[in-house]
Order: sequence, then structure tokens, then C-alpha cells
Amino acid sequence: MKKNVTISLALTLGVGLLAGCGNSNNDSNVSPSASATTEPGASSTESAAASELSGTIIWATHRTELVDTDLKRYVEKFEAKYPGTTVKIEGLKDYEQTIRVRMAGNELPDVLSLVETTKADLPKFYEPLDDLGLNDNIYFKDYNTYEGKLYGITQQAAINGLVYNKKAFETAGIAEPPKTLDELFADAEKLKAAGIVPMATSFKDGWTLQYWTDPAEFIYGSTNLRNDKIKTDTPFTVDGPYGQGLGILKQLYEKGDLEKDIYSANWDQTQKDIASGKTAMMYIGNWFFSNLVSAGLPLEDIGFAPLPYDNSGTYKGMMRNDWAYAVSSTSKNKPLAKAFVKFMLEESGDEADHMFISPLKDKKQDFPQLTQFMSYNPTMLEAQSISVEVTAAENKMQFDPFKFIQEATVGKLQDVFNGYNKKWKAAKEAASK
Repeated sequence: MKKNVTISLALTLGVGLLAGCGNSNNDSNVSPSASATTEPGASSTESAAASELSGTIIWATHRTELVDTDLKRYVEKFEAKYPGTTVKIEGLKDYEQTIRVRMAGNELPDVLSLVETTKADLPKFYEPLDDLGLNDNIYFKDYNTYEGKLYGITQQAAINGLVYNKKAFETAGIAEPPKTLDELFADAEKLKAAGIVPMATSFKDGWTLQYWTDPAEFIYGSTNLRNDKIKTDTPFTVDGPYGQGLGILKQLYEKGDLEKDIYSANWDQTQKDIASGKTAMMYIGNWFFSNLVSAGLPLEDIGFAPLPYDNSGTYKGMMRNDWAYAVSSTSKNKPLAKAFVKFMLEESGDEADHMFISPLKDKKQDFPQLTQFMSYNPTMLEAQSISVEVTAAENKMQFDPFKFIQEATVGKLQDVFNGYNKKWKAAKEAASK
């Protein structure tokens, strides 16, 4: 497909993705302070609300690499729109741990990236955001909703797929991305013969492996896989979805198709290696495009296709959410904090700058990699929130999904699964008491 289409059109018409996602609420009673705007045609109430915004708020973010550049620019744009306001950015490198300490001390910043807690505790730490008027227009609404109230709005969404360096493929004599699992392994051999590492994992960092649970859900046919664990004492089996899905990554490891020393393979180096063509592919979200461009790879040299998980020639894709914007329940300036969240979602341009998918369903985005991906007519799946029962059991067994994938990749799969099944059964029984 040469003609670029908006991501909204591609997802809605091309595969019917996420039609009717989330619960539908009538948001006619929007808080004037939260929906403050001075756009042409704004109501007198809205204009008055905008003029009433003042004071200072603190915005804590996990996006430390952008604090002094793009995020600063968004804040300046907001402050220009609302004179008399100040937004102080606090970039936290060890974000989650730092925020959890502050949660314990009841000292959360005004605006933050929501750190997960039990749903029943959402009202304790976070302010409801239903009055922003966005409930009917956001993806992944159910993730941070409790008793009908919305406490967090996804900052960005992404489609996971096979990101590849087109020049690296050309060097290895590969004309197009693999369409079957056999082709994936065959292309890996061609890449190795050309002196190119076939697939990146950033194995040492762990979090980059989370995307490799997608093939298990593709095989299962649903994103209910993780929640459906509660129905069995042995969710991890070699011949089941987890075994078959993670088995793809394991085969790549055993065939020598991953980094030469995966135990030292890290995120910073991965970006450089794919951008330079030393490494060809990575299975990851489309937000990775902007990282590669920043690392020196021209956008036109980035390809994006569904990961073949079998030899059927049919494809599936996964859309997942990321961190969510939240406002602290203890904020002393909630109107300003909410106005800033609304601005970041609607007006900042963050999604266009960093090539991710806006959580707002009516936002239109246009870049060729998504058009390429949708040309395969994949069946799209949407990530689901984890049930209370599964969360409780996983917490009991201290389940670390990143470590789980690491162990499954390099260990004897049956032994790894036996160990996790034993822990799962005990944790599930303990959590149900």
C-alpha cells in the first residue's frame, strides 16, 4: 500500500480494531475547571474557567530523557496558553520505586504517571478524571477504573510488531519481511551470513522481553490468556500457548539468532545497533520508531510488519497501553492539574512527535510504517486489564514476568514451567483464602 492512511482509519476500517472499546459513559456534566479552554468558539463558562487557572503544580514523569527538551516545550506551550500558571517537571530515573515511597508518605506530586495499586486503593491515591470529558473517547479505559470512576488515562498506546532496518535486510539479500515462521528462521540465517545479528532483545534489561508474550496470546486466540490462568493449576505447559509462544524466542536463542552475549545486551546499545544496521530486527511497539530516528536511522529505512507466529500466512497484531496520567488525590491545585492532563492528551502533540498512538480514539495519525503493518490485514487484539484474582495470586508468588521470560528463554523449558506451576498453584490457593 503506497497511499498512507490515518491510523484511525486503518484501525477502524481495516480490521475493526477496538470498536466500542471500554465502557460508555455520558459525560455531559463536564467540570468547567477541568475542560478549560480558550479556543475559538469556546463557551463563556469555559473561557472564564481558563482565566481562573493559576498557581503551580509539579509533574513527575518517568520520561527522563525528554525532560529538558520535548516535555519542557509542552510545558512552555501550556503556560503560554494559561498565563499565571507554572508546571515544574520532575524527572525520576527510578520512577516506580520513588513514587511508591511517596505514596507511603502521602506526598504524591500533582500530576504523575500512575503507579499500579489494587483497584480498591485507586481512590486513596488518585483523583477521579471523569470530569475531563474524555471517557467516551479513550482506549483502555477499564485499566484504571474503579466503581465506575476513572482514575488514570493511558498516556500512549502502541501496536507491537516486527521493527526492522530495511538496509540491513537489503545487505542480507532479503526483499521483504518474513511472512511465516519458517521464513523468519531462514531470514535469520541470511542475516548471520552477512555478519548481521538477526534479532535484538536487550535481554539484560528484562522489560524489553515483555512483548514476547504476544505470540502466546496469538496462539491462544485471545488476550484472556493471563486471566484464564485462574482456571488451572498448571497454566504453563510446553505444548500449550505459553510453551509454543515463548518457544519462538527460545528457538531464536538456540539457533544463535539473538545477541552474541545476551546477558550483557542492553537497551542503550540495542538502539544504536539497529540504527547502524549491526542488528536487523526487534519485536517491540511502534513507539520504537522515534528512538531509532533519534539514534540516526532515517524514518524511511524503518520497516514494520506483524510477527509470524506460525506458517499459516495469517497474522495477528497486539495493541497495548503504557503508563497512565493521573492526578494526586492530595493535590492542592486539582483544577490546574486536570487542565494540564487534558492539554497533554489533546493539544501537546506528544503522539505525533514520538510516533505512538494517541489514547484518544478520534486522533488521526499518519505514518507509513503503520500503513505497511495494516496492509497484512492482521486480526488485532487489545490488551486487557488483569483480574483481581490473578493479580492477588501473582503478587503472592512474587511473579516477575520479565524474569519468567528470561528463564524460559535460556533454561530447560519443562523445568522452568514446572517450577512456576508449583508456585502458581500454592499462590492461588493462598490468595483465595
